[in-house]
Amino acid sequence: MNPETDKNTFGKSDYTALVHYYRGEVQKMNTWRSRLDVTTNWAIVISAGFLSFSFGNTEVTHFVIVIATIIVSFFLFIEARRFKYYDLWRWRVDLMNENFFAMIISGEALPLTPAWTEILAEDLQHPQFKISSWNAIGIRLRRNYAWLFIALALCWITKALIHPLPAEDFTELVDRASIYHLVPGWIVIAAGLIFNLALFAIAISTRKNHLKL
Repeated sequence: MNPETDKNTFGKSDYTALVHYYRGEVQKMNTWRSRLDVTTNWAIVISAGFLSFSFGNTEVTHFVIVIATIIVSFFLFIEARRFKYYDLWRWRVDLMNENFFAMIISGEALPLTPAWTEILAEDLQHPQFKISSWNAIGIRLRRNYAWLFIALALCWITKALIHPLPAEDFTELVDRASIYHLVPGWIVIAAGLIFNLALFAIAISTRKNHLKL
């Protein structure tokens, strides 16, 4: 082993401290990973509940599905924030795996990032997220939430088309899309199109930064 590699700059006490630190980072990473599942599960449960309530009674307005979409959007933003924390801990764990433990296991491997100790120390003193909020939203959209929003949009269209009776033409659909005669149907439809197109644009524009879970 090259004596200048980072592996040999650690003493026995340093190894012990680093291993315990590594375990702590792994624990934090796993904790935030499980929190991602919690928000996703809540979004699915709430969507299913609102859809069941909406289609269970012909007198229930389609606005119930709009409310479900808004709530799921809040869960998406919450989960994106959680993903940023998860990504930070994962970045630290990967940095140590690639540059410290790989050398110990191999005995011949060199660190992928020669100055990894300085990089890790700088991040510990001045923590920064490694991914932007928009990229985090895009990743969670592609991973889970896009399917939820697609399902909600299709169910909204179906609800407006068939309840209380099947719509005869597009004009009737637009009339039914209104919200309690306070918001015209064409505004509701336009807002829905803009919202879903914006989600699609975020998912596509951040695709190059996709991180596999």
